[in-house]
Amino acid sequence: MATLKDVAKRAGVNISTASRALNGNSAISEKTALLVKQAASELNYKPNLSARILKGKKSNMIGVIVPETNSDYFARLVETLEVRLQEKGYFPIIANTKFNKEKELDAVDHFLNYYIEGIFVVCVSSAKDLSRYSRKTDLYNIPLIALDTRQEGADCNQIMVDDMLGMTMAVSHLIEKGHRSIGFIGDAIIEQQGRTEMFRQAIRNNGLNVREEDIETCSDSRFEEAGYKMMKRFLSKKRYPDAYLAGCDDIAIGALRAAYENGLSVPDDIAIVGNDNGRASNYLYKRLTTLSPPIEKMSCLGVDMMIECIQNKDSSLTHKITLKPELLLRETT
Repeated sequence: MATLKDVAKRAGVNISTASRALNGNSAISEKTALLVKQAASELNYKPNLSARILKGKKSNMIGVIVPETNSDYFARLVETLEVRLQEKGYFPIIANTKFNKEKELDAVDHFLNYYIEGIFVVCVSSAKDLSRYSRKTDLYNIPLIALDTRQEGADCNQIMVDDMLGMTMAVSHLIEKGHRSIGFIGDAIIEQQGRTEMFRQAIRNNGLNVREEDIETCSDSRFEEAGYKMMKRFLSKKRYPDAYLAGCDDIAIGALRAAYENGLSVPDDIAIVGNDNGRASNYLYKRLTTLSPPIEKMSCLGVDMMIECIQNKDSSLTHKITLKPELLLRETT
């Protein structure tokens, strides 16, 4: 691996000049800076940023590991984190894992090799993985905070949303509306996140029997397309539920479209409850009843916790906070 000394030698300058050139020091001439940067590129030189951290320098950069940014929920979470971090003088670097466990671990390792002061991780593979990531970051004295990971028992700082409570509230609301046959529509990611099993438990919590034929998971599509396909599948059966929970609002929107095409009235013929309170949910032709996670509160608490951990440099204490979702009653139930 090339060193700063190698770069300086190739560029024909001393080490201190090479260092200042790579750090954008305005005292270095344009010609010299270009020579140094060209030499660094040719040698594939990577600065040892961990060493800079050991010298006590600050970057005010925070790593944020998320499974995706094309869904409304995670996009809003990233945005609220970014706004809150910038208010506090910090800036995020985003790593998108596409729900891939290996990419998640790679993101943690890459952040540890760069000038990062803390890491947020969202939606990890398992409690075991999350604890492993936390042990890695502890070695560098870099705080790691898990947001909305649903990983009970993980040994790290966590701020979670009580999805189980939300599901139980939604089922209870539908029962109060007179529904006894309640279905669930999800996709492969929703199932991976545990929401399908939470629905089963919510049904039991409300004294009903779980009917597996009332649970549909789309394996080849996501978002609105998944909801549309699964509702069409339900409506093709001789018997189908008269109320549904969707794994997320996008799925609920697709389900609403399918119901409309089949001439069904919402909520008179069927009722639908979403999850996540996406931007569109309050502007549909029938405003969507949905579970609303406290994204802004979670982000604010997370950033405040992160700054406290950075300042205290104490990884011996862990914080675990559970927030409650809100059931927003609108026009689809």
